Amino acid sequence: MVAAVCMALLSTVWSITASQAATKSPLSIQVDLDVTTIAAGHSIRGTAIITNASSKVIHVQTWECEQWIYVGLANKKIPYDPVVPLSACSASTTLKPGANRFPITLSTRYQSCEVGGTPRCTKSGMPPLPSGTYHVAVMIDSSPGVTFNTRHVRVTLT
Repeated sequence: MVAAVCMALLSTVWSITASQAATKSPLSIQVDLDVTTIAAGHSIRGTAIITNASSKVIHVQTWECEQWIYVGLANKKIPYDPVVPLSACSASTTLKPGANRFPITLSTRYQSCEVGGTPRCTKSGMPPLPSGTYHVAVMIDSSPGVTFNTRHVRVTLT
C-alpha cells in the first residue's frame, strides 16, 4: 500500500469572524490516502488525522450522530458540495492532545446527477468524475469557533 501524507483543504458549514480567523487554531487536519492516482469511479480509502496541538482536551460539538468529517474531490470546474443531512442528534467529539485518527473514504463520483441533465445519472447511480487533477476538500460539520489549519492534497483520476 502506497501512503501519501498530505494536508487537506477545509471548507466548513459555518462561518467564522475575522477575529476568529486571525487567531491561530491549535487544530490541524491532515489526510493520509492509500493512493493519489486512481481510475475514476473507484473509492479511495484513507485516514483524517486531526492534531490537537494544545495540552488540553478539545470538545467539538457536532451535529451529525454518525458522520461529521466529509471528504471529497474538487477542481476549478467541479466543486465539492456534499449532501449534509439535517439531524436532530447533537453529539460531541473529544479531541485529545496529539493525533486523533478517523477513517475516511473519498468517492471519485459526482455528488449529484440528473436524469436528463448534466451530469447525467447512470443506471448504477452517480457517474464517475472526469479524468484530471483534483484536490481533496474537507468539510467539518461542527460548532462555530472551531477552526482547522489545512493545505491542498492532489489526486489524479485516470
